[in-house]
Amino acid sequence: MIEQGQINKPRVVNNHIIAIGGGKGGTGKSLITASIGICLADRGNSVLLIDADLGTANLHTFLGLEPPKLGLSDFVSNKESAISGVITKAGINNLKLISGAKDMIGIANLSYGQKAKVLNNIKKLNYRYILLDLGPGTSFNILDFFLISHCGILITSPEPTSIENTYRFTKGLLFRYLRKIISKKVVRSLIDNGIRQRNGHKFESLFDLLETIETIEPGLGDNISSYLSTLDIKLIVNQVRTRKDRAIGQKMAIAAKKYFGIPIDFLGNISHDNTLRKGLLQQKPLMAYLPHSKAFKELTEITQKISPRYQLGLGFPTD
Repeated sequence: MIEQGQINKPRVVNNHIIAIGGGKGGTGKSLITASIGICLADRGNSVLLIDADLGTANLHTFLGLEPPKLGLSDFVSNKESAISGVITKAGINNLKLISGAKDMIGIANLSYGQKAKVLNNIKKLNYRYILLDLGPGTSFNILDFFLISHCGILITSPEPTSIENTYRFTKGLLFRYLRKIISKKVVRSLIDNGIRQRNGHKFESLFDLLETIETIEPGLGDNISSYLSTLDIKLIVNQVRTRKDRAIGQKMAIAAKKYFGIPIDFLGNISHDNTLRKGLLQQKPLMAYLPHSKAFKELTEITQKISPRYQLGLGFPTD
């Protein structure tokens, strides 16, 4: 029998937060974040883009904006007392931006208190959609930004290194997720050792970990599995060129179900598009070239598949 308090339940919140991330840089996360935000705003939704690629933020450039005078670092450093004070216009109806472009030493390595402050305030913002553009890698800060979302979108490209990093990101995300929902110390210790692959603990799959947890605390493994099934994680394959590339997304979703035991919803492919590349190189605002690109129809169709899911999802406490 599972004792009450062994699993920390997520909070119920109203805004629909979408985190866009993945393990590797250069996959087009910022472009896709801006594009989805523009499509959602064009339908009359209030949308806030947050550039959480701390240290190398560039989301403002896709909107044709100069680096805003105020940004996330001003809120982190207490130069601006309210997070609403660093929200700027994005030049498009219904669309606003919190930039991460303003330099601040250490901004990419937020302390626990700074991270909790930012995450808790993001969850209170009153927008229909809040899109988080995350940086590459699997640091706890990045994973925790991803975990406050109701819907997390993984971005990969067809390159083997990008696919491998996406799997690594997913594994790190799930271990971090378990670390947050489980309060029993002995199980938390097991997860921590598994993440660091120390004390003889090296789990090849999430199933291995859950089986070990089940031997320690009968019934807890099954309970955790039911929580994992509620996760709303989606996948987009960007920079697709060939028929073989177009099959990658479905294969990755099947593999995730097999090795991690979680459903990943494949949203679709975005074709490699020279129009986008030329526009980016010329530093034009996204709306100057996006509607004329081959990828625009694909992005529009993908956006239509993103709908709020006010269930357990992600959206976990930051403590």
